Amino acid sequence: MNSPTSPSAEADDGARANEVRGAVRSTLQLGGSLMVTYAIALGIRALMPRYLGPEAFGYFNWSEAFAATFFVATNLGLETYIRKEVPVRPEHASDFFGTTMVLRLAMTLILMVALALVLHHTGEPPEVQHLVQWFAVAQSLIVINASMAALLHSKGKVAGLSVSNVITKIVWGGGLALMAAFGVGLQWLAVPMVLSEAVKLIISWKLAKEHLGLKFRIDLGATKKVMKACLPFFLTAAALACNGRTDMSLLGKLASKEEVGWYGGAFSIAGLTFLISPIFGWVLMPMMSRAAARSPEELSNLTRRSLEGVLAFTVPVMMAMVLGADLWVRLMCGPGFEPAALPLRVLSPIFVMAYVTMVSSIWLTMSNKEWWVTLAATMGAVVNPILNLMLIPSLYGRIGPSGGATATALSMFLTEVIVTVLFLSRMGRNSFDRRSLVMVAKTAAVCVGCVVLDRVLSGAGMQAWPRLGLTATAYVAGVLGTGAVRPAELLQVVRMAKQRGGNGAEVAVPAAPAA
Repeated sequence: MNSPTSPSAEADDGARANEVRGAVRSTLQLGGSLMVTYAIALGIRALMPRYLGPEAFGYFNWSEAFAATFFVATNLGLETYIRKEVPVRPEHASDFFGTTMVLRLAMTLILMVALALVLHHTGEPPEVQHLVQWFAVAQSLIVINASMAALLHSKGKVAGLSVSNVITKIVWGGGLALMAAFGVGLQWLAVPMVLSEAVKLIISWKLAKEHLGLKFRIDLGATKKVMKACLPFFLTAAALACNGRTDMSLLGKLASKEEVGWYGGAFSIAGLTFLISPIFGWVLMPMMSRAAARSPEELSNLTRRSLEGVLAFTVPVMMAMVLGADLWVRLMCGPGFEPAALPLRVLSPIFVMAYVTMVSSIWLTMSNKEWWVTLAATMGAVVNPILNLMLIPSLYGRIGPSGGATATALSMFLTEVIVTVLFLSRMGRNSFDRRSLVMVAKTAAVCVGCVVLDRVLSGAGMQAWPRLGLTATAYVAGVLGTGAVRPAELLQVVRMAKQRGGNGAEVAVPAAPAA
């Protein structure tokens, strides 16, 4: 005979169900704002290459990457620390926030002076030096805003932040559009980013005071302890930032700024697959923090189901990028960017692996294995520039006009493979169970079939749009027919989102059925 459920167990179940519903609501709120902000970003990504052309667009991307690399140190690892600790003790935020703000301001002043000296001695054109310095100011604000956002996400208060995201993206996109309309020079094109991040900081500070009672105070003792705990997160963030930025800097020096323009065009298109990436830090990480506090088993189950969702979203987008690369480059970048199609094909699979490593790194962090994340990220930061130094001189000018850009894309691809393997090997069975491995196998088989279909239709002379439409239809039919994607479970999540009130018995967290 089954024993009756105790009141405490029912309360725990109700709390978990409410937590899931809250996470889903937060995801939908933030997702709505992301749809608006990404629509604006999509328009700007199509505007800037056409306005600047390949070479000037290369300078624009190189300047942003160089400034971001220079300001890596200001990250401090705080964002990850906040998402791990503040969800379970919100009052802790005031212990370190004020002191770290002062520390970041001091670091920014020192780095701005150092950056000006480096730019002067490297002989970059004056307008490029000016642009880099504006991007540096923007970067310092971006880092602070990331910490502010992490505080609000940890508390689960995202409605105001969603509105803020839309407002600031309008300031940024509208500013760039106006500058393009009036023919403003290259050196001023980072100013809208500075203005938008300043607006976001003001709004975020008010929201943090309201929802967390955040206070600005100096506490050296508490901050020292926090900085010690942040060390692995800082090293990881620095390694990841360098891994994603030094490639453009090296490409600009070893090849040409035009190659950077082609690579930047490919990267901006492929980067659209990062549509849902903010949700990981905003919603999933605080949710996994609370799951880890309850039990390792709950954390692992949540991780496996999250990885399934990641693959269900990213794989079809990757396939669309690979099979329609020429079309997307033509639509998004315009004339002069045709060579970006090959780097785009090489880059597209990277983002599937990047999402997998995001989820994996959260599991490792919540399992107190953050130094493993640091080790893998550091290895990637070392391997990536080495591969660039080897491949750019070898492929530049040898495989067509985008040889250098393709070499950089290939370096990023190989680096991501290494990092993903390291992460999954450390997780072991906590990453994939039999159900998710069957899903991966079915999805891979469907992808192979779609590639074959695309080649057959292309050989028959079918135009790009109808060819992609038929291939997409075949993919959807394949994943649904094989059971790789299960719509019933997606509908279950939607139903949970609608259950805003009531007790935990009304909605159950979906269990993992046998494969």
